[in-house]
Amino acid sequence: MKTIHIQILACILTLSACGTPASAPTAQLESTAPPLPTLSLLPTFTPSSAPIPTLTPPPISIPTSTFTPITVEKPSDFSPVIYGGKFYQTPFFLLLGGVSKDKWLAPEESVARFSGEATYSLHTLLQENKYFFWGTAPEFFPTSQSYSIHTDADINEVGLVGVLDGWTITKRAVTELTADGQFYQQAVLDWLIAEGALVPQLDVLHVFRVDIEGDGVDEIFISASHLDESQHTTKAGDYSVVLMRRVIGNEVVTVPIVGDVYHSQELEVTYPVTYSLANFIDLNQDGVLEVIVDTQKWEDVGARIYQINGQDVIQALP
Repeated sequence: MKTIHIQILACILTLSACGTPASAPTAQLESTAPPLPTLSLLPTFTPSSAPIPTLTPPPISIPTSTFTPITVEKPSDFSPVIYGGKFYQTPFFLLLGGVSKDKWLAPEESVARFSGEATYSLHTLLQENKYFFWGTAPEFFPTSQSYSIHTDADINEVGLVGVLDGWTITKRAVTELTADGQFYQQAVLDWLIAEGALVPQLDVLHVFRVDIEGDGVDEIFISASHLDESQHTTKAGDYSVVLMRRVIGNEVVTVPIVGDVYHSQELEVTYPVTYSLANFIDLNQDGVLEVIVDTQKWEDVGARIYQINGQDVIQALP
């Protein structure tokens, strides 16, 4: 009985050993590389909530082309008088002289009074204040012994009379009449014959009607020319004149404003002047319109200003 118990105990001990497996030995590998840094040691990137700035170029300032009138101190009791327009594709003006209420000034006197750049008002035969332009200071040309004023203004006419902007002038209605009327043609022929012209011929004729004194009575002005087209020579029968027909008392008289009548039977080199009516305008503020006569000759252009007092004609400028 004792032996059985010992055997049973031995069996139990054997079963306990079989139920618990033995622990297998593990290999411990030691690495020689440095340990990897932990995540907490790496730099961290935290996105910002602020917007990313954009590159905006600075604004470009573009200058604008605006005309600023230059203020020039100019005389109030005097004005230069200029004449011209667009000649040979270039606008330029001749300084005829100057004018005040009681005096006409020669070109050099006018320059002595005022010789700066300035704005001028320009007047045509039929229109007042048609153009305004900025002109240079007068420039003297020794070859022609004259002063001229230049401008960049877009002007497409000739025969323009100009004064300083602000100088008071007066114009009245001008009417051009037909030159075919026998009455005015005969008036020219009669005057030429009285001046000794032999068998004068009518060629270029222009007739204008205007009230120069503002008294309600019109005067008639006639320009007539018969000249060689070469502008070099003349002979008997050639002429260029400007005449005025007006009422004096109870009769109509013919008054010459300016003119040349040629009498030589031989052809002569004279470089004749062609006279034509350019404007009627009161420049000296006396209420009577002056007569502006355009003058052209070989390689030369100009103008003259005439003051009318009854039958008296006074060359005011130049």
